Amino acid sequence: MYLVENVANYNPIASVYNSFAKERELEILVLENLILQNLTPGAHILDIGCANGRTVSQLSSRGYQTTGIDISEELLRIAQTNSPESKFILGDIRELELQPTYDAVVSIDVFGHILNLEELTNVFQKVYAALHNNGIFAFTTPVADEIWDKTSPSDFERFNKIDASDKYVYFERYYIYNQEERIREVKFTGFELINAVWQRSDSDMLVKDYLASEIKSALANAGFRDIAQYDSKDFGDDSPVIFVCRKL
Repeated sequence: MYLVENVANYNPIASVYNSFAKERELEILVLENLILQNLTPGAHILDIGCANGRTVSQLSSRGYQTTGIDISEELLRIAQTNSPESKFILGDIRELELQPTYDAVVSIDVFGHILNLEELTNVFQKVYAALHNNGIFAFTTPVADEIWDKTSPSDFERFNKIDASDKYVYFERYYIYNQEERIREVKFTGFELINAVWQRSDSDMLVKDYLASEIKSALANAGFRDIAQYDSKDFGDDSPVIFVCRKL
């Protein structure tokens, strides 16, 4: 996942994150219905914020060339194990200069880590530059229209998540950081059983929820066309919104 200015870091919780961040049905359905049917066999796909490599692994197993970018060294180390056929780049998409190499770019719940619209537009411009002509850009992200308009401030702490296994325990908690700017604080706590002793790791980060109209405007300003928005409920999920567009 990408760091924001406050340097939220997935490295301390990478192994715990990997144990629970498995493929979600939403990701598979989005890939199959909105992207893959429009690509030729063996197309080259870039995953921005590839984390533990779960998406590139899915794509690689279907015969596509795959490259993942992430800023977390520990998550990339795990990703290389999970998807050894894929290529990986360590870096921040905000700083990278990419050549028009890819037929498609995908990203799962990453762009909320970018905290201002100008920077988000700049990232979309970098994605645009990385795509071949007629390339597809598809990503999921929560939007403020679905969260802030329908959720009272007191409800945010209900957006908590816990997973547990014999070796790992994972907590995810949400808090309001700046209501006017629609920024949430997310606190992660992980426990890993090492040599019969539970080891704790923590990480905090900020997440901004953009309006759908802001995202579409940023995409258009970056040069994208055929911008479409899909409700994740159509794919059996109830959180992120899906955006798909093209470089024409």
